[in-house]
Amino acid sequence: MKTLLQLFFTGAIFVSIGAHAQVRTDISLRERNNSQYGLGEYGYNGRNYSMGFGLGSSKMYGDLKYSNPQPVYIGYFEKNVTPSISTGWTVSVGDLSSRDPFTYLRSFNHFTSVDQHITIELATLFGLAYREFYDYTLLRLIGGAYVGGGLGIINSNIKRQAEFNPDLPGSINTQSPTMMKSSTALYMPLNVGYNLYIPKLWIFKGCVFNFNYQYSMTMSDFVDGYDPNLVANKKNDVYTVTSVGFRFFVFHPSEF
Repeated sequence: MKTLLQLFFTGAIFVSIGAHAQVRTDISLRERNNSQYGLGEYGYNGRNYSMGFGLGSSKMYGDLKYSNPQPVYIGYFEKNVTPSISTGWTVSVGDLSSRDPFTYLRSFNHFTSVDQHITIELATLFGLAYREFYDYTLLRLIGGAYVGGGLGIINSNIKRQAEFNPDLPGSINTQSPTMMKSSTALYMPLNVGYNLYIPKLWIFKGCVFNFNYQYSMTMSDFVDGYDPNLVANKKNDVYTVTSVGFRFFVFHPSEF
C-alpha cells in the first residue's frame, strides 16, 4: 500500500509539472498562423525574424599541410522570406591554426568574419509539389535539411609564428616565405545543414536547433599569413567551420 501511494504522488507531481512547464515536444512543427507562403496553414509561429548563437570547430586549408581544430563563436540574425527560405547575417569570431611539422612554419590566426547569406530548405521543394505536406511527420522532419550560399568579409590577425627548431626530427631549415600578419579579404560561404524546429520551449515562442557545415572559399592567399613563392601555389586559402546553434523567433512585423 505504501508503494502504491508513493507511485500515485510521484505521478501527480510529474503531471503537475507538465501542465505548468508549457514545453512542447512535437518537434519540427510550425504553428498554424494563416501562412501565405505555400506551406498550407503553417508558418514560423507568426514571427518572421530569428536570432541566436552557435559554437563551432574550424579547419584550415592553406599553404601549410596540417591544421588543428580551433573554436569558433557565432552569432546569427535571420529573416524568413518564406517559411522555408531565409536570408540573414552571421558574425563569427574564432581561430584558424595550421603548421608544417618539418619546418618552423606555423600560423595561428585570430579572425573575425561577417557574411550575408541565403538558405533554402528542402521543404521548399516539398511545398511546390504538395501544399499540405506538413501534415506528414516524416516529410516535415526531412524538410529541415538545407543548402545556402552568400558573400562575406574576413579580417585575419596572425597572433603567433613559431621559430625554427633544429631538434625536430626531419626538420628542414628553409627561408621564410613572405608573411602578412594582418589582412582583410572577401570570401564565399557555402552551407549545408539541418534545422530542427520546436514551436514552444520554456519562454521562447518558437525556436530552432541547427547543425551546419560551412565551406569558405576566400579571395586571398594570406588568411594563414603565408603566400609562398612556389609554382604549385595557385590556389587561395580555404577554411571550414562545423557548428551547432540555437535561434529563437523575435520581431513579428505586426509588433512594430
